Amino acid sequence: MNYLKNTWIRAIISLLGGGMIAELMHISTGDPNRPMTTNLSLLYALLVYLTLTFLMKKLDRQP
Repeated sequence: MNYLKNTWIRAIISLLGGGMIAELMHISTGDPNRPMTTNLSLLYALLVYLTLTFLMKKLDRQP
């Protein structure tokens, strides 16, 4: 958990997580061999980053 206090580690984890979420959404919704018309991986990465930041701030407040 101490690693998540660094901003750049949270950014890398969120980019990887956003890419994985986008791929899972593409594969699970229909034919996986169709071309990907929209790529929302950066939006998902932003959501993952904000979630991780919120959780880290919440955990720091607890005694």
